[in-house]
Amino acid sequence: MSGVVAGCGGGDTEDGATGKITDKVLKVGVIAPLSGDRQPAGDEIINGLKLYLDFNDGLLGGHPIELVTAEEGDTKETSAAAADQLINSGVVAVVGVSNSMLVKSVSEKIESAKIPMLGTGGGPASVSSAVFTWSTSYVDDEPGEALGTYMKTTVKSGKIAMIAPATSGRDAVDGFRSAFGNSEPQISDGPIWMPDTYNPSAGELIEAIEAIEQLNADVLFCHAFGPAAVTLVKQMRASGLDQPIYAPGLFTEGTNLAQMDALAEGIFTAHNYAADLANTFNQRFADNYRRRFSAIPTAASVAAYDAGQVLDRAIGITKTEGPSAQDINRAIGQVGTIDSPRGSWQFNQPRAPQQKWYLREVRRDGTQLANVLISELSTLG
Repeated sequence: MSGVVAGCGGGDTEDGATGKITDKVLKVGVIAPLSGDRQPAGDEIINGLKLYLDFNDGLLGGHPIELVTAEEGDTKETSAAAADQLINSGVVAVVGVSNSMLVKSVSEKIESAKIPMLGTGGGPASVSSAVFTWSTSYVDDEPGEALGTYMKTTVKSGKIAMIAPATSGRDAVDGFRSAFGNSEPQISDGPIWMPDTYNPSAGELIEAIEAIEQLNADVLFCHAFGPAAVTLVKQMRASGLDQPIYAPGLFTEGTNLAQMDALAEGIFTAHNYAADLANTFNQRFADNYRRRFSAIPTAASVAAYDAGQVLDRAIGITKTEGPSAQDINRAIGQVGTIDSPRGSWQFNQPRAPQQKWYLREVRRDGTQLANVLISELSTLG
């Protein structure tokens, strides 16, 4: 699926956006889940990027843009195939990848082809020495680090149980333990690992639930996303585990709130975005996003929107009618501070954002559940 995204922004153009300077169309690839259980996460990525293009008359750096989408899938093989598809179609940049466990397989293809990628989901902490792999989102250990620092000063007594998927949750747990203090007796029992299944059955979580019960913990640090987070919460509460839950932001993002329903109330999360941030940029962004897509914007939406900002500036910096992927990649390093709905940020040395993190709590907002901003946590990156 591909097509030129028509702009409808007109006078709504963001600061720094460039008017049309050429008719030469540039192709930008998007890797995202396009079907199945993960499609809502893919919609968030595509919607965020489309909204920036809407604001900017369908242009990036003065060039008309054709978005070429490719199915991320669920495996390293499907995501690598998506990267190959986009490379072969002649894209000058790639945006997306929802599942952080698939970033490496895409990055290998991108680095070989020398095409810049702007990741919009979390990124594994172990991706290093990359030249063309950037992130407008965050590194997977950062939400755990933000919560670990916060909980070290607010949860001064009582045992903390850590629960996460055995592979995809290790960065989050490592970040939490490092910030809280690896040797602290409150977390001395070590993590409880659950299966790395995107949509586990209740039966697949029995062993982890029983291990949590045996710890007799006072507080729960949980990392999971998508249906796995929903099933985990439902099974813990059904088993009588009613302790306070602290989690990285994906735990309650997107459709998870509606699926958890009342069980989500009171869950605390750390994320790099909250839809109710009070800055003027976010108020305008969130209002336009709701009206355009009938949905609440998420961190992935913002990361994709900001990927549009980065590419707009970078392509403009090249000052050429037909910039190459390598021209654009070099220019990305020169874009400077990005004004964003999440607050201003800039790329750090590992090509990920240096940005603020926020504490949110799930509360009722009228008849709807929402991730309500509580406070700033820290600046990481």
